[in-house]
Amino acid sequence: MFELAASTIFATLAGSQAQQTAQEGSDVDVRGVCVAPLSLRVSLFEHFEQYDGPLDAELSARLLPGIQAHPTAAGGIAAGVECVIFELAKFLKLCAAANPNALEILFADERDWLLETPAWRRLYGERHHFLTRRVHQSYLGYATAQLNKIELQRAAPQNRKSARNPARAALERRFGYDTKHAMHLIRLMRMGLEILQGQGVLVRRPDAEELNAIRDGTLSHDELIARAAELRARMAEAAATSALPADVDRARVDALAFELIQLC
Repeated sequence: MFELAASTIFATLAGSQAQQTAQEGSDVDVRGVCVAPLSLRVSLFEHFEQYDGPLDAELSARLLPGIQAHPTAAGGIAAGVECVIFELAKFLKLCAAANPNALEILFADERDWLLETPAWRRLYGERHHFLTRRVHQSYLGYATAQLNKIELQRAAPQNRKSARNPARAALERRFGYDTKHAMHLIRLMRMGLEILQGQGVLVRRPDAEELNAIRDGTLSHDELIARAAELRARMAEAAATSALPADVDRARVDALAFELIQLC
C-alpha cells in the first residue's frame, strides 16, 4: 500500500519493557505512529488506520539496533517482537479520547524511544494538552475489563480453562486467579489516579517491583478486590477535584494534525 518504514515518524518500546516490569521470557512490544500519503488519505476506496504484525525488513533495519541496545528489551527479542504502528489521524483521536494505550505511546520515556523525527518532537511538545478528566472513565474502563476477565475465568468450566494460554492457565491454577490481569488492573487504576492528580503519565513505573510482586501472587483474590475498590474510590475523588479540563481543545488538535501532516 505504501512504505510503512519510510512513513513512520515515531517508534518506542511499550508494554512490560517500557513499564520496567519485564521478566525472563517477556517479549518485545513496539508501538509507533506513521503519516500515510495524501493519496491514501483522500482515497475513496482504500483506508489505513494501523499496521499490526511483526517487524518487516525495513522496520527491522531502523528499529532493531535500538532494541538490541536496550538494557531489558535486548533479552526479549528471542521471545518475539510484535509491532503496532498507528496512522496519525487515528492516533490523535485515541489520544483525544484518553485511550490508555495511546497515551502511553505519547508519554513514552525518551530512554525507550527507538525512532524520532521533527514531526514527532512537535507532537510530543503538545502531549500535556491531551490530558483531560476523560482519563477517569477510560483508565477505569480498561481496569474494569481486566477485573471482568479475572472473574469470568474463575467461573469458567474446566474444559474452557484447559484451552487457555498455558502460562496464564498456570497462574490461575497456582494462585486461584490470573495474576497478570491483576497486575494490569492495579497499574491502570494507579496510572489513572496519577494523571487526575496532576502527575502526568508515568509509563516507567515507580512501583514496578510491587507490580511484579502482584503478578507473582502476593495478593489473594479478596485482597485484590479490596485494593481495586479502594483505588476506584480514590479515582472518583480525584476526578471530582482535578484541575484537568473536561475534554481536549478540538480546534487545537485539528490544527496540530494539519501542521504535522504538512511537516511530513
